[in-house]
Amino acid sequence: MLKEPRPFLLAAISGILLVLIFPRFNFEPLVWFAFIPLFAALEAKTPQRSALLGFITGMIFYTWGLNWINNTLINYGNLPPVVSFMVLGLLSAYLSFYTALFCYLVRRVCKENRGLFFLFAPVLWTSLEYLRSTHSEFGFSWLGLGYSQFKTLPVIQMAEITGVYGVSWLIMLVNAGLYLAWKTWRQEPNMGVRFLSVTVLVFACWWGYGSVTMNRYTPGTEKNSTLTVALLQGNIEQHMKWNPVFQKLVLRKYRELTLTAAQSKPQLIVWPETALPFYYNQHAVGTKFVNDLARQTQTPILFGSPHKENRDGRTIHYNSAYLVSETGDTQKRYDKIHLVPFGEFVPFRKLLFFVEKMVEMIGDFGRGEEATVFDVAGYRAGVSICYEMIFPDLIRQAVKNGANFLVNITNDAWFGKSPASYQHMSMGALRAVENRVPIVRAANTGVSGTIDANGALRDETQLFVEAAQITQITPSKGKLTFYTAYGDVFSWLCLVLTLLLPFTARPNQRDAG
Repeated sequence: MLKEPRPFLLAAISGILLVLIFPRFNFEPLVWFAFIPLFAALEAKTPQRSALLGFITGMIFYTWGLNWINNTLINYGNLPPVVSFMVLGLLSAYLSFYTALFCYLVRRVCKENRGLFFLFAPVLWTSLEYLRSTHSEFGFSWLGLGYSQFKTLPVIQMAEITGVYGVSWLIMLVNAGLYLAWKTWRQEPNMGVRFLSVTVLVFACWWGYGSVTMNRYTPGTEKNSTLTVALLQGNIEQHMKWNPVFQKLVLRKYRELTLTAAQSKPQLIVWPETALPFYYNQHAVGTKFVNDLARQTQTPILFGSPHKENRDGRTIHYNSAYLVSETGDTQKRYDKIHLVPFGEFVPFRKLLFFVEKMVEMIGDFGRGEEATVFDVAGYRAGVSICYEMIFPDLIRQAVKNGANFLVNITNDAWFGKSPASYQHMSMGALRAVENRVPIVRAANTGVSGTIDANGALRDETQLFVEAAQITQITPSKGKLTFYTAYGDVFSWLCLVLTLLLPFTARPNQRDAG
């Protein structure tokens, strides 16, 4: 009777450890053994029982790690708390399904075959994480394992080849190797030494590659190789953004911040997502305001504004970014490609009729079709809006189209003072390394800041304060990284190995060593 609760307790411990590795806890080293309690819980269990244990781990991890969603749905989605917790529960259950499937397949395929477990667990986890992160509309890569290491720069440098999913693979390999070494140490010390040696060797090579590589992408100090950028953080409360009563206040605030920033003579000024409380180019007074400000400061301004157009008798809204040159001329527009479920469109509308969109607009948003690149001060900038920064394949398109640096504009006011803003910012570190370009980020309420091409975060602002942050970046002039050029080849390799490795196991074989 006393032993029965033990597997559930071990599964729960893994869930708690996984929560602690992400912002704002940031106990990153815990990730290297966070799965060991879960693996111990799976010992001698049926695949069905293993799936249940994996589901428990996932529910604790995702429910706790994503609890900021309640703030968003209650305060901005107008949902009753009970319904909000139900939505969070459904999302956590969906994500936990992948953890449950991981545990089910590990037990069903590997059984007691330790060698196969060592090879299969990392590629299986990576495959599942890739699949749940990259769906065209509903992909959700938040809390992917690889993002937990954004501060451990040597570990994330390999992402220029593998993408963030390679870091997830390494994490799972180390967990599997340490578990097997511990498990076999007493009964079969030679086998334990083998698992430990291979694990340490792989990790050491990975770390060594990262340590050598990251030094190549230290920001330059030559004046002619840097670009000075001003990041404006207006700190406009969400209820004020689209209220006509506060329109003049919003414009006055951005005017003051822009004039303050202009004193440092930046080469680009960046405002956040939907900074303007009107449709740019369709609001005469507001459009003149922005264009005159760019001429007055003699500085290009990149800003977020909604856009709408009529097609086939219906109005389509876009979440867009514009660039106005120092002469006050509108250069280009980027329309957001990957929309936020429930924020910019309602999925399964007939089923979820009770869910209101959190944006104060009419109708679902349209989707952009091109990763537009802007010309700025002799360089080329790729733009992403808000949530788009968490999608590796989408972000690489702008760099593939010639961007020397990336700009992310966002409105993280939805998150309140939860860890979500810090989690969102941290994921940008992997985008910078994958493409070896610096990223500047302007957020309405924070976190605004800069990410260097080696993934280092700097010049970060505090949450919910006004700021005109001046930063310098070194735009990339090098060739495309493997990841930028070819995308998720590593993840597809893991998918192939996930399908092939089960056929290498011989029936009744207890140990592959």
